[in-house]
Amino acid sequence: MARPSPSLQLRLLLTLALLLIAAAVIAAWALDALYRDLGMRARKDVLDAQVVALISSADIDADGRLVPGNLAEPRLATPGSGLYAEILGSRGSWRSPSATGSGLILEARPASGERVFEDASLADGTRVLGLSLGIRWELEDGSSRDFILRAAESLEPWYRELARVRTWLVSGAVALAVLLLAGLAVAMRVALQPLRRLESEIADIEAGRRAMLGAGWPRELAGVTGNLNALLAGERKRLERYRTTLGNLAHSLKTPLAALRGLLERGQTDAGALAPQIDRMQDIVQHQLKRVAFGGSGATLTDLPLAGPLEQLRGALAKVYAEKGVRATLAVASGMAYPMEAGDFLELAGSVMDNAWKYCKGTVSVRAAPWMSPDWRRPGLLLEIEDDGRGIPAAARERVLLRGVRADESVSGQGIGLAVAREIVASYSGSLEIGDSTLGGTRVNVLLPGR
Repeated sequence: MARPSPSLQLRLLLTLALLLIAAAVIAAWALDALYRDLGMRARKDVLDAQVVALISSADIDADGRLVPGNLAEPRLATPGSGLYAEILGSRGSWRSPSATGSGLILEARPASGERVFEDASLADGTRVLGLSLGIRWELEDGSSRDFILRAAESLEPWYRELARVRTWLVSGAVALAVLLLAGLAVAMRVALQPLRRLESEIADIEAGRRAMLGAGWPRELAGVTGNLNALLAGERKRLERYRTTLGNLAHSLKTPLAALRGLLERGQTDAGALAPQIDRMQDIVQHQLKRVAFGGSGATLTDLPLAGPLEQLRGALAKVYAEKGVRATLAVASGMAYPMEAGDFLELAGSVMDNAWKYCKGTVSVRAAPWMSPDWRRPGLLLEIEDDGRGIPAAARERVLLRGVRADESVSGQGIGLAVAREIVASYSGSLEIGDSTLGGTRVNVLLPGR
C-alpha cells in the first residue's frame, strides 16, 4: 500500500520556509556587505582627515624633518589608543607618541600626490588600516623635498561592532522568518479550511450521512463542487431511472402475461388468440431496448462534442421510422460541446427527438447552439427540436411531462419520453420548455446552464 504523500499545507510550509531562508540569507549578506562598505569608507575618511590635519600643522624643524607643530587629535598622543601617525623624509622621520612600541610597519611608498590604503598588523597582531600620502614640500629657499605622511587606525573596535551587527542580522532574520512562517501557517490554515470542509463532506457522502455537497464555496472550488454535485445528482437520477424503467417494464408486462395465462387456462392456444398479447409484449421490450440504445455509460463531465451524437440519433431514428420518410434537418454550432455525461445526453436528446419523429407529419428540425446568462462564466446549451405535427395544447403541456401521460392517444407509446427528458435536464439544473413550432407542430427547448 502506497504511503500518503505530505499534505498541501506541509508542502507549502516547507517550500516557503526554504524561500524565506534563502531570502533571509541574501538579505543578511547584502546588509552585511553594505555595512562593511560604509564602515570601511568611514575609516578611510578618518585617516584622510588625520593626514590633512598633520599637513596643516607641520613644519620643517632644525634637523630638516617635517614635524607637526601640535596634535589636534588627543589619541595621537596616547600610547595604545589605536590611532597612529608617521612622517617619513630623507633627513629623518617623526612618529606619534601613540605609535611608540606598537610595531606598526606600513610598506607603501606613494609618489607625490598619491594616496595608498593598505592593511597591516601591529606587533601584537592587531589589525589596522593604513593610509600613506606622498607630498612635495616647498622650502623657503625655493627647493623642495619629498615626504610620506602616514596615518593608521586599529580595526579591532570596528570588527567587534561588525560582529555584533552580524549577530543582530542573523538573529533578526531568524526571528523574522519564524514569525513569517507562523503567520503563513495560520493564513494557510484559514485559506485551506474549504479543502478540509470538502474532505469532510465527501467523507460524509461516502458514509451516507449526506447526499450532496453544501453551498458557499470559494470561487476556486465552486466549479469543482458544482460538478461533483452534478455528478452525484446524475448518478442518483440514473439509478432512479433504471429502477423506474425496470418497474415500468415489470408493470407493463404483467397485464399481457396475465392475459396469456388466462388464454392458456381456457385452452385458447391458437396463434390468432396469442399473437396480440405477444406483439404487445414485443412492443414493450423493443421500446425499453430502444431507450437503452439511446442511452450510454460513463461518469465524466468533460466537454462532449454534440454534432456526432445528434447525427447518430438522427440516423437511428430514420431507420426506426423509415416508413414515415421524415425530412430531418440538423444544425449544430461549429465546435459546439457541453460538459455532460454522454449517456445522459443521448438519452435526453433521444427521448425528445423520438417524440418529434413519432408525432410529426414529415418534417423535424433539430438545432444545438450556445446561450449565455450574465451569471455564468461559460456558455450553456440550447437544444431545440421542432416538428410539424398536431402540436400540444397549452393546457396539456405541463401534464405531458408527467410519467405515463400522452397528449395523443392515437399513437402507440408509453408516455414516459418527455418525463425522462425532464428528469435528466433537472439533474443538470436546466429546464425543459414546450411551445409552438414555426413548422406548425411542437417545439421543445432544452436549456442547460453553463459550467
